[in-house]
This record gives sequence, C-alpha cells and structure tokens, in this order.
Amino acid sequence: MSVREPVAHLWHSWRSLRREELSWFLLIGVFYGLVDASSIFYVMDDARWPSALANQMLTPLLVAAVILFTWLPASRSAPENRWRIARLSAAVLIGAVLAKLLYDQLMPLLHLPSIAELARDRKCESPCQPIGWLNFIGECLSICITASLSVAWYELVMRRRRTRARLEALLREQSTMQRDAVAARLAALQAQVEPQFLFDTLVDIERAYDRADHEAPEQMERLIRHLRVALPRLRDRGVTLASEAALLDSYLAVVAGRHRRLLTLSTDWSAWLAARALPPMLLLPLAQLMLRDTARLPTQARLSAQESPGGGLRLRLSFDRGGLGGEEAALHALGERLERLERAPGTPPPRLQCRSNADDTEFTLELPA
Repeated sequence: MSVREPVAHLWHSWRSLRREELSWFLLIGVFYGLVDASSIFYVMDDARWPSALANQMLTPLLVAAVILFTWLPASRSAPENRWRIARLSAAVLIGAVLAKLLYDQLMPLLHLPSIAELARDRKCESPCQPIGWLNFIGECLSICITASLSVAWYELVMRRRRTRARLEALLREQSTMQRDAVAARLAALQAQVEPQFLFDTLVDIERAYDRADHEAPEQMERLIRHLRVALPRLRDRGVTLASEAALLDSYLAVVAGRHRRLLTLSTDWSAWLAARALPPMLLLPLAQLMLRDTARLPTQARLSAQESPGGGLRLRLSFDRGGLGGEEAALHALGERLERLERAPGTPPPRLQCRSNADDTEFTLELPA
C-alpha cells in the first residue's frame, strides 16, 4: 500500500465532516468547559478573571477540535469492521496526546491564566511545580477518559441509528417482496384459464370440426386470441384499463361463440385513461359472475370509465340483461377482495355496487386515487 492511500483517506475523512459531528464535538467541549466554570465566582475580585474564564472555555474546545480530526479517519471505517473499536480508541488516545502537546505550546503564547492560578494567587500560595512527565501523562489520561466517554456515546447513537435504518430498509424490502408476491399471484390468477372452461371450449370446437361446422375455425381463433391476451400477463407486471378491456373482450367472445351467440363489448373513456393502471382481476371475475347462467346470455356489454373527483376512477360494466347480479356470497367475496387491495394510508377502500332490473345489470367500481 502506497503512502498516497492513507493520506487520501485522511483528506477525504476530514472533507466528509458533517455539521452534526462538528456540533456534537463543540457541544461536548462547551459542556466540559462549563463543568468547573462556576469556580470563577471565587476569583471574580481579580481583574484577570475574564482571561481565566476564556482559558476555562477555550481549553476543552481546543481538545475537542483536535480529537475530532483524529476521530474522523477512524469513524469512516466500515461499521462492521472488527477493528473499529480499536481504531476509535487509538484515535482518541492519539488525539489526547496531540491536544496536550498543542495546549502546552499554545497557551503560554496567549498569556491566559487558569482559574487555579488565580485561586493560588488569592491565597498567596506558591505556584505548584509538578513533575513534568507525570503531569503530562495524567493530563493525557484525563483527556482520553472524558473524550472516550463522549466518543462511545456518539458511537452508540450512530450504531442505533444505523440499526434502525437497516431495519426500516428490511421492512421496506419485505413490504416490496410481499407486494410483488401478491402481484404475481394475482397475475397468475388473471392469466389462468379455468380448466373446466378450457376443456369445455375445446370439446365444443372438436365437435364443431367433426360436424364440419363452418364456425369451427372462428371458435378456435377466438380461443387462441383469448389465450394470447391472458397468458402474457404472467410476465407483464402492469395492468391497464386497455389491457383489462382486451382480456374481457376476448373472454366474452369465447363464451358467446360456444353458445352460438353474439356478445359484443363496447368501451367508452377518454383516450388518456387507456393507460391508467388498474388492480388485476377486477373486471373478469365480474363478467364470470354475471355469465354463469348461459341460458340467459346477454347480447351487448358496455364498459365505461371516467375519472372521479379526487383523482380516482369510476368503472361501469353493464349487460343488456336483467337479473345477472349473481349470488350474494360471490358478491360479498368480491367486495372483501376489493377492501384488501393496497392503498395509501387514509384512503377509503374501493367500493362495488350492483344495480339490476328487468332490462339490464350494471356493476359500478369506485377506485380511489
């Protein structure tokens, strides 16, 4: 490893200093400066007390600034690194030694007395002359211990924040996977062709070919068209109003062809609504519910859509035959499925309404934005 890499790491670490980190260390410096600041009241009769107070506040700020710059490179290591705690401890120790060295060189130039010196002068005591190296070690240890507590506190706060962020990311990922799973199941349901429906349709087509019925190729073409519309939904993630209408149209054509009937679907909506996203498996179950009684097949189906107030969507599916509402239990099951559809918090659930009389049957779907 060349010398450039550590130097580049130091430089990038210092440049990545965040306002939160700077504020934290400065607040810690102010806090430690205020711990013994109350002792200034004992020497306020000395004219030099403002200088002593400045010394009292400046010293911990100087120490905090030095330790900040030694702590930054260690803090930028990977949170999962097994040597992270050792690096942080070494950074604090190095910062304490450098802060003490800088203090010993800088303070004599500023000529700022300490509160302890003013107190000794007031008591007419001689200046204390401690052993140099013992005083240096003691001051470094004092700085190291107090700084270690501050750094450990901040590290715990950041670790908790990272854990919370990872947990939220996992929850979002889980929610996304659940939505994808539900969407995949719905897509499979939407793409599936009921085995009995497919079997009966194929049997009808086979019999038509055996009778040399001229409509047999048309019946086969209608079934192929329905399969071509339905099966690609296993791959496609999005369901739009236009694609839902195409699936419904192909299904109605197959049902009508099996019973030698004509059942056309007309659509009515603004062009820009064609690409509007829809929850899957909404319209086809309604059509299957209304066409259970093949003896009373309608001849005309109509699907209309318009945007409702608030950005929602109102869908109407109607048939020109009355009494096609189906069983109450089936309608209730469809209503429950609508309530389970994903929606924004505070948004009302979709609503399903059925109106049936002697002439026609109409379902209205209210989908919120």
